[in-house]
Amino acid sequence: MRVPTAADAEAWFELFADAEVMRFIGDGRVQPLEWYRAFVARQQALAADTGLCLFSLVLDVAGGTTAVAGFAGLQPWTQPWGPTGRTEVGWRLGAAHQGRGLATAAARLCLTRAGARGIHDPVAMIDAGNAVSIAVARKLGMAPESEHTSPTGARVLAFGFGSGGL
Repeated sequence: MRVPTAADAEAWFELFADAEVMRFIGDGRVQPLEWYRAFVARQQALAADTGLCLFSLVLDVAGGTTAVAGFAGLQPWTQPWGPTGRTEVGWRLGAAHQGRGLATAAARLCLTRAGARGIHDPVAMIDAGNAVSIAVARKLGMAPESEHTSPTGARVLAFGFGSGGL
């Protein structure tokens, strides 16, 4: 995992130009390359300020080269709905990299990093229909704590480590 580079904007754009990958993200829309350039810049600024961000997941591939598989990381929850004031742990992988345990392993590393920075109540905001991400959260030991409705009308579950749960 590394702070995303400017070149990662193009990799993320290519990985996430897939309607199925984006199905449970926001309004499900595939974003243009310029959106990812701005997104990477925001993550770089967040990393410079806090040491946290959505980190690029970089895999070693044949021939000593690397490939970006997606991202995982931590960022403040800044939406006007949901768990205001908490830190979100999140992940997204390109379709070719899903189903291999990468999201779970990367999220675990992120949670370790969060704990080292004194963040002990991270939250994963997951569309209620996203069974794959719900499974990742459960593997991490997270459970649903609350339910929210996004601005697009989606039912979103906040997974955390709290004792209350839903």
